[in-house]
Amino acid sequence: RQFVDGGLQGRPNKPSDTCYAFWLGATLRTLGGYWLIDKRSLRRFLLTCQSEFGGFSKFPGDLPDLYHSYYGITAFSLLEEPGLNPFHVELGITEIALIEFELTFS
Repeated sequence: RQFVDGGLQGRPNKPSDTCYAFWLGATLRTLGGYWLIDKRSLRRFLLTCQSEFGGFSKFPGDLPDLYHSYYGITAFSLLEEPGLNPFHVELGITEIALIEFELTFS
């Protein structure tokens, strides 16, 4: 569910987490329910997890790590952030990478 801080919770009684923005967002996108997310609030939450040194942390104020940085960026792609390529959630790659793959191997 979407918590009051704008982030997404993976389970009840768990705090919002950067990676859930992707995991739940990708699931809802696949099932046609991404419209249920308050995108502006989710974007605000993700920005609180962004480090001034680069990358994203699990929670606001924590140190960034590669895992949460990857899922933070993919969550922004799902939010259709300008400058990011659309993301193919089922394969975990950008739509451009999928097109290149299909052109190469078809």
